[in-house]
Amino acid sequence: MANQFLNLRQSLFFFIATLSLAGNLNAADRPNIVWIVSEDNSIHYLDHFFPGGAMAPNIEALAKQGLTFDNAFSNAPVCSVARTTLATMCYGPRIGTQFHRRYQLAPMPDGLKMFPAYLRDAGYYTTNNSKKDYNAVEGQGVWDESSKRASWRNRTSKSQPFFHMESHAQSHEGSLHFNAATLNNEKTQTDPGSIKLADYFPETETFRYTHARYHDRMKIIDDMVGKTIQQLEDDGLLDDTFVFYFGDHGGVLPRGKGYIYESGLHVPLVVRVPKNYRHLVNADTDKEWNGTRVKGFVEFVDFGATTLSLAGVDLPKGIDGKPFLGKSVSLKEVNARDETFGYADRFDEKYDFVRSVRVGNFQYIRNFQPYLPDGLQNIYRYKMLAYKEWEQLFHAGKLNAVQSQFFQSKACEMLFDCKSDPHQVINLASDPKFRNVLTDLRTRLQKRMTAMPDLSLFPESHLAKNAMENPVVFGQANRDRIRSMSEIADLALLPFAHVKGKISMALQSNDEMKRYWAAMVCTSFGDLAKGLAADVTPLLKDESEVVRIRAAEFLGRVGSINPQIALTELVNQTSDPIVATEALNSIVWFKDFFGGKYPVKRSEFTPKVMGADVDDRLNYINGIPYPRKRPKNRAKQKKNRK
Repeated sequence: MANQFLNLRQSLFFFIATLSLAGNLNAADRPNIVWIVSEDNSIHYLDHFFPGGAMAPNIEALAKQGLTFDNAFSNAPVCSVARTTLATMCYGPRIGTQFHRRYQLAPMPDGLKMFPAYLRDAGYYTTNNSKKDYNAVEGQGVWDESSKRASWRNRTSKSQPFFHMESHAQSHEGSLHFNAATLNNEKTQTDPGSIKLADYFPETETFRYTHARYHDRMKIIDDMVGKTIQQLEDDGLLDDTFVFYFGDHGGVLPRGKGYIYESGLHVPLVVRVPKNYRHLVNADTDKEWNGTRVKGFVEFVDFGATTLSLAGVDLPKGIDGKPFLGKSVSLKEVNARDETFGYADRFDEKYDFVRSVRVGNFQYIRNFQPYLPDGLQNIYRYKMLAYKEWEQLFHAGKLNAVQSQFFQSKACEMLFDCKSDPHQVINLASDPKFRNVLTDLRTRLQKRMTAMPDLSLFPESHLAKNAMENPVVFGQANRDRIRSMSEIADLALLPFAHVKGKISMALQSNDEMKRYWAAMVCTSFGDLAKGLAADVTPLLKDESEVVRIRAAEFLGRVGSINPQIALTELVNQTSDPIVATEALNSIVWFKDFFGGKYPVKRSEFTPKVMGADVDDRLNYINGIPYPRKRPKNRAKQKKNRK
């Protein structure tokens, strides 16, 4: 009886203590934290980060009262993948959230919640205004409110600390989907003549106007930052609130959003440090940090961990991020960080499997499908007049070598000096002077991908069928298989004569995924591997649909078959919309980049399955403009797959 009374007393004490924690946290306990997120802009559009960008006095004022992070990176160059990385504190390819947009939501890894849920458990009021766009199941208890009305002002107790996130779409890609009438009749505030275009852009009125118009959008974003700061000041909260301003991934001019270059990953980040919480920025004096530019590398997996650290909340086990602010974090240690990891997979209907690692000034990019040009058709992207014009100039032969790179096949490996070549047009991978750098970064990336392990070594259609119940567990169970697939993929990095025998053996493997990768390596080598056509030809009838896709790709590239016949047949016969999307990716490549050798007509397609991505590809083949409204998810395809 005494023990029962003691247990009851302890439980009651804990309950009262929890209520006290939730209701009485104030400026003396924990700070408020606000995230202001602008959509679709890299560092290149703000003068505070990149000379020639837009002036942003409100963002610059934040920097004077805190920290500028010169090397902040999204891990992915597109919305849903980037935002899921922020929310989960985990790398997308490890937990199955790497595809934009998802066909199927991934569950959160066992034992993990999205980071605002931990703040809420600790007594914080959590609000989101209002974009989510997650590729993972949100779960319970993440937000007190998520809506266009969500605000810290709605909390019942004014002493309760809060975390507030707000996203601003005024800088979104759609803001540049203007028509020719707008181009000809609406002047921009920014003088197009003052714009310095990226090295890879053609020098045209369209590109200058588009760039200038985007500077105008960034000025609107700056005004909105100022509005939020004023609201905090009006509420008497500014001295108790950390304010983060950052972009959610790269910018939206062509070769930005959706691409793994600096233009797609390198984001602006400024953190205003409040007067009452300077002790949470581990520095010796005010002068050491107030207005300081931090050179160390931080990435999106770190942002949630940093927010928990500032709030005094213990970090959960199983995340990939680490804090860059908080009591236990020194700026000296943060400045010593010099590495970031990037990933790109599917952007709507467009596939291109790419990974990167940046260390110091050098970015290494591994193209696992190097034969696919960056400029492969993507309907939403090509709504922009600048994209359309760029493509037209390429096909008309009016671009120079640098401007044409976007529409040509890529090298398997690319190495860029981001300091001397900020627009990344000079590939140093084959330069003997940089062999040691190349080898080091290649090894780092290989270790990262095998340690995770990276689920994208499997095609998305395979993951959807076999992994999405628990992607992390699936990855661990298939660790050795993924490693062997990676080893086959990396045969593309070696001289063909040295690896021909290994490729031939893999083409005849009992493992469909080894056959899949061996065929893709053949396509990467192109005509060098033409002698293996006899080994690949039987795979056109392989039991695996994705192997048949890769076989048709290779045999089409080397001119052994008309690939459109095999690929169209597959689209018509498959019951899997993801497989259809994977095949249509190749069909559009052959249609657009082989000089008219492989035409295809919409009337040839009678698919069993439809849905957003399949629809978009078939509409493009049929010459139908992009629809005004498109599905926000892939529910229709998921239903068809069943």
